[in-house]
Amino acid sequence: MKPTRPSLTGSRSRRVWPVWFVIITLLAGCVFNPLSSEPLSDLPAVNPGIPIEATTLEVWLSLDMVVPDRLFEELAADFEEAYPNVNVNIHGFVYQSIPDRVKKALQVGDPPDVVQAHVAAMAAQGLAEPLDNLWDEWGAQDDFLPQAMEQVTWDRVKYGVPLDIYTLVLIYNEAHFDEAGLAYPDASYTWKQFAADAAALTRPDGTRYGVGFTTDPWHVFAWLAEAGGNLVSGDSFIGYRFTLDAPANVEGLRFLTTMARNGYGPLPTTRPRDYEDPRKLFLAGKVAMFFGTPYDIHYIVTHAPDFPIGVTELPKTPAGAAAASALGSTGLFVPRGSRNRQVAFEFMKWVTSDRYGLAMARRLGRYPARKWLLSTPHFAGDPLLKPFLVQLESARPYLLDAFPEVERAYADAIKASFYGAEAADALRLAQELANQYAREASKRVQ
Repeated sequence: MKPTRPSLTGSRSRRVWPVWFVIITLLAGCVFNPLSSEPLSDLPAVNPGIPIEATTLEVWLSLDMVVPDRLFEELAADFEEAYPNVNVNIHGFVYQSIPDRVKKALQVGDPPDVVQAHVAAMAAQGLAEPLDNLWDEWGAQDDFLPQAMEQVTWDRVKYGVPLDIYTLVLIYNEAHFDEAGLAYPDASYTWKQFAADAAALTRPDGTRYGVGFTTDPWHVFAWLAEAGGNLVSGDSFIGYRFTLDAPANVEGLRFLTTMARNGYGPLPTTRPRDYEDPRKLFLAGKVAMFFGTPYDIHYIVTHAPDFPIGVTELPKTPAGAAAASALGSTGLFVPRGSRNRQVAFEFMKWVTSDRYGLAMARRLGRYPARKWLLSTPHFAGDPLLKPFLVQLESARPYLLDAFPEVERAYADAIKASFYGAEAADALRLAQELANQYAREASKRVQ
C-alpha cells in the first residue's frame, strides 16, 4: 500500500469572491508560518516610500504560470489594493521566448518592469538592472535558499529575486515494474540497473518503451552532471571557461543517446519543449520511466490521481561524489532601463512572499526558493517530493544559457548525437564553436 501523501493541488479562485471565502482567506493568511505555530504576517509591509503618482507595472511571466490558474491575477488585485496608485498588467509568454522578447523591447526603448527568467543569464547579457541597494534595504537574503540566490547573482551583484527552484528526478511507473517483476528504483539505483531495467521494460513490438528522452539542453545536462560532468568552469568574477567536450560529458551523452539508439525509448522529436513528450508518453503508459521535475510530479498527481507513480533520485554513476542532479531556478528581474524599478522590486517581494509562495506550490507545482521549503511537513514529508529536496543539496547549476551562442552549439551536439553522430565528435565540434566565441568575446572586451 502506498503511503498517504498531502494534496499537491488547490482549488481555483475567482477574482470576485463571496464574503465567507474572503474572511476565511484573510484569517488563514494571518496565521500561516511554515516553521512555527506563532502568528506571522505572510506579506511584506506596505512601503510608504513608493511614489504616489499613477504607475502601470508591466509584468512578463512564463505562460506556464498564468494559464493553468488565476493565482497571479489574484496577486495583482491584492497588490493594487495595497498600492491604489499602481495598475498591474500580467502577460504570459512561452518561457523560452522571453529573453529575445526582452532584447527586442530594450532595442525600441520600451522595456517591461518585471520579468521571469534565469536571472543570472539575463544579467550576463547586460539585460538586467542591479538591485543590491534594494536588497540591502529589504534584508531578506537569508530567507532564500543559497542555491537560488546564486541564480539571481552575476559578478557578485544581485539582479533579481528567486521565484522557484527545481531539480530533475527519476519518475517511474510502479505497475510496469510489478508486471516485469523488477524491484522499484531507490536511492541506491545505478546507471547499470537503470539500463538493464529500461531494456527489460521495453516491448519488442514498440507498444511500450523503458524510458522517454528529450533533447532539451537543461534536461540533458542532468545526465552529464550525473556522470560528473559540467559545461562551464570558473565564475563570473575570475572568468568562465567552456568544457563541453570534457570526458565526463562525452560519457554521459554517449550513455543517453546509445540507450535511445538501442531502442529503449522513442527518439526525441527535437522540437521546442520536447521535454513535455516523455510525460505525455508516461501518462499514456507508453514509457515506464523518465527524468522529470517536481512540476511533472504535480501534473501527474493532479491529472491522474490514481496513477501508480514512483519517484526516486537520479541513478548513481561511477562518478561518486562528483555526480549531481541539474539545478533549475527562475527568478524575477527588472530589465535595464525600466522606469519603475522601485515599484517593480516591491511587487517582486509580494510575488515571492510566503502567502503566494505556498499557493504557487500547492496550485501550480512550482516550489518557492525559500528555506522553509526544506522543513515544512507539507512538502518535506511528501515521499514524492523527498528526492527533489534531497538532490537540492548537490544539484549543479546550468549556466550555459548565459552564453546563447555556445548553448546553441551544445543543443546542436545533443540532437546530432541522438540521430547518429558519435557523442565525442558532436561535443568536440561544439567545443570548437565555444572556443571561437570565447576568442571573439575576448577581443570585444579589449
